[in-house]
Amino acid sequence: MMKKTLVTGGIAAVLTLGAIATAGSAIAAESAAPNGVITRATTSYSSPSNQSAPVSSLAKDTPLQVMCFVEGQTPPGSNNFNWFRINDANGQSFVHRDAITVAPDLRHC
Repeated sequence: MMKKTLVTGGIAAVLTLGAIATAGSAIAAESAAPNGVITRATTSYSSPSNQSAPVSSLAKDTPLQVMCFVEGQTPPGSNNFNWFRINDANGQSFVHRDAITVAPDLRHC
């Protein structure tokens, strides 16, 4: 019975440490330094389309934490379908490629 308790306790400790590490990674990502800047006043949206719900109004030169990019709607007057997932005071949303500059090593979502 003692061996079973030790094994179960050890598994619980490993799972707890894993949960703490995962939470720490998420917090670190949210508090990381900005890696993108708005190049012209724009709106961020709830999905990668300007037909979705607006989330934030963003002024030119606003620094942002950009997490990754996805393909989405190509807005009128643009030839680009890339949108960037950002994190700001209003939560996560998407900004079209034409309105932001980002770090060159940004990954696909």
